[in-house]
Amino acid sequence: MGGVAGHLAHLYDNRNLTYNKMAEIIQKAANGELIGTEKTDGYNIFLGFVDGRARAARNKGDMAKGGMTMEDLVNRKFQGGEKAKNAYVSAFKAYEKAVSTLSEEEKAQIFGPRGEIFYNTEIQGPVAKNVVNYDENILNIHHMGHKKYNSATNNLEIVDNLQQGKFLDQVIDKFEQAAADESFSLRRTAFLDLNRITDEEIINRTLDQIQSTGYSGDMTIEDFLKNKIFLKIEEELPELDESRREMLTNRMLGIKGSPTTPQITKGMPQEVKQKASEYNKRSKIIIKELIYPIEAAIHDLAVELLRGLKSAYILDNHAEVRRLKKETEEAIVAIKDYKGPDKEIAHDILVKQLTKLKHHDNIDTVVEGFVFQHEGQMYKFTGNFAPMNQLLGLFRYGRGKIPQMVKEALGDQNEANYGKEIVAILPGKYKPAHKGHLDMIKHYLEYADRVVVLISPIEKDGITADVSERLLQMYVNDAGLDNVNIEISEYPSPVQAAMEYGNNPEMEGTKIILGASTKGGDAAQRFAGNVQKYVKDAEVLDPLKYACCPMGEELNATDFRNALRNNEDIDRFIPDESKDKTDVIADMVKEKLQEDTHHFMGIFRGLVEEVLEEKKKKTKVSKAGRKRVSKKIPKLKDEGYPTDQAVAIAYSMEEKGDLEENDEDLEETTVAAAVAGSAGPIGKPKRRRKLKEKEVNEALNYLLQKLGV
Repeated sequence: MGGVAGHLAHLYDNRNLTYNKMAEIIQKAANGELIGTEKTDGYNIFLGFVDGRARAARNKGDMAKGGMTMEDLVNRKFQGGEKAKNAYVSAFKAYEKAVSTLSEEEKAQIFGPRGEIFYNTEIQGPVAKNVVNYDENILNIHHMGHKKYNSATNNLEIVDNLQQGKFLDQVIDKFEQAAADESFSLRRTAFLDLNRITDEEIINRTLDQIQSTGYSGDMTIEDFLKNKIFLKIEEELPELDESRREMLTNRMLGIKGSPTTPQITKGMPQEVKQKASEYNKRSKIIIKELIYPIEAAIHDLAVELLRGLKSAYILDNHAEVRRLKKETEEAIVAIKDYKGPDKEIAHDILVKQLTKLKHHDNIDTVVEGFVFQHEGQMYKFTGNFAPMNQLLGLFRYGRGKIPQMVKEALGDQNEANYGKEIVAILPGKYKPAHKGHLDMIKHYLEYADRVVVLISPIEKDGITADVSERLLQMYVNDAGLDNVNIEISEYPSPVQAAMEYGNNPEMEGTKIILGASTKGGDAAQRFAGNVQKYVKDAEVLDPLKYACCPMGEELNATDFRNALRNNEDIDRFIPDESKDKTDVIADMVKEKLQEDTHHFMGIFRGLVEEVLEEKKKKTKVSKAGRKRVSKKIPKLKDEGYPTDQAVAIAYSMEEKGDLEENDEDLEETTVAAAVAGSAGPIGKPKRRRKLKEKEVNEALNYLLQKLGV
């Protein structure tokens, strides 16, 4: 689940859960006393009825607006392209027809008097295929997890709609009959009975493994993590006293109100500050390592609870199990043999998931998991589906710089099924990456099957491409986004980077969207009309049809850098999903920023402008030269130079004979990705770098004279 549904928690994800409560849930699960439903592998969506119309919601924004109508849904772009849209639209059509059969009284009983209740549903079946091949197209209305939007708090709230749910159960047959002619049928999610575990040794082993970590009694998960992290800090950072260790512990756990690492280490030696900062950066990894023994114990128990269970949505469960085993085996072999970019990451993923799965023969059920509610909190048990899904995801779609491996594994006969995709290419500087950039990625995931982010290799104020890559990858991971590849380009020019990527042999047959923002209202000016001629084997779609329109405050990297330099609040630059890492991000970027350069660079820039302006005034050119200059000026402006500098540089080049005749015919196309900054030309990077070097050298000479050196 995702979007409105949010993250469905494992037991160990609930920081407030005590060991005694966890043990109680485990015992109930083993005794067959938990009531829950089959977790299915589909597309999640929330459905309601507002102002006389059936409505759908995929995120909080949709819910706040009262949901989407059919027209809204049809006009929406989906990450999975037209295939995914067809699934959502077809399912919603069936739902729309079903609710039309209800009386006004029935609608009020189900959806609330103001239509405030939206139901948690799952779209699954052949047209909504993920990992599991279900036999029919079904819109499942879940028994729990339904929500409403609270306008006072701008939050989504879980609805305790037991009575409404009972009434819905009474009319579900009417729903099915009404939608009988549609491609989707409406059902209530099937209940699932877990295996009863009569072998006390299995239960005792699970509980012993959990207790051996130190987690016991009325201790919560948060208490457990606090104790463990505190001891690790004591061991690895003995320079910190007890009070500072406690503060750093709370900071690493993301506890609200915790002081920042600079506040914690105030007055301490620089090397201690650095050690504390680095340790805090590893918070997520450390917490995962500490919780893993508990996670592993519960995983092994879940495998037993789900072993051999049959899905209510598949006729031949055995055949589907055999298929999943075979594909997982192919995935394991392909990942093991992989020797491309980031092979270490691919192999680490393989090792981690095989530690859980142990062997592909252990796949014995197509049931994704078991969903239940305990004391108002929703939980899930997932067995071997989870590691299988991770391996198949890497195999089918790749991750980061790791390409999909499925083409090679499946052979040429299936290659056509994987080559015709829509790819959004977002080149830019990203120095540093911020919330606006992530919003851009999210925007293009609504239109494209895959988004490729190309980061300029040029360093900016000490911020390297590596830092930008790490930041963006953090944002993408925290947001739970799939199908996003983040790469450092070898080309300084964003346009050249995009075009060279589009000309890769693997892009043959694809459709390309070049990323652009309406920021500043000039998206149309950022594109030439002949972009297609630079890409031979892929179709370049009209970028203006897909341009991103930034919502709210327009952000830029320059302001972000200045805020960091001035120790200002940077929350507005950080994506909501990564707000708990604000200090980590600040530390990561701050250490790369050049110190004490801001004021000097202001003076330097002014002097550069002055010397270039003086050169402009002194330059004498012929009529033909003025023509060449007039053609060069807009090209320099496209590269990001201000008008006065562009004019001065063009005249300087003409004076030195650098404006050759073939420059008149050189077409340079610019492209800008989101709020990533200005773009550059398609051309030979060496010529552009040479030009800049000349101008900088002249400015430096002028500066030295001004300073009397």
